[in-house]
Amino acid sequence: MKSQYSKSNIERTLLTLKDISRTLDELITWNNDIPNFEAYHTSQTGMQLLAANCTLITAIGEGINRCNRNLPGFLEEYFPDIPWSAIIGMRNHIAHGYFELDSEIVFEAVKSDIPPLREVIRQAISYLENNQTANH
Repeated sequence: MKSQYSKSNIERTLLTLKDISRTLDELITWNNDIPNFEAYHTSQTGMQLLAANCTLITAIGEGINRCNRNLPGFLEEYFPDIPWSAIIGMRNHIAHGYFELDSEIVFEAVKSDIPPLREVIRQAISYLENNQTANH
């Protein structure tokens, strides 16, 4: 790991990644029984779930932003297969253009993109936990 990363930045990033991991778990669990994006529109509960999903996706994007500030280049260098800028972009789209939100895109993200992201976030946590003591 790059030596320019301070121990405190590594620790802050670990806390953020653990928060992101829990949030990803919640997204997956909450949407287990959602068969398609139309299900969000069939009830008040579905609409509330869609809004909650958007809140959590926004939090994930903000967390990735924070990780990038604390450990610049870490995620891109060690986990290049994840479109980190697209995650931040989705956060920005939700946060700044909520009324133009496409529930189909949210559904696809939750069903297709969140599970592999969860795995990579777990790998990043493990990597930082295993390497922070070796470098300090």
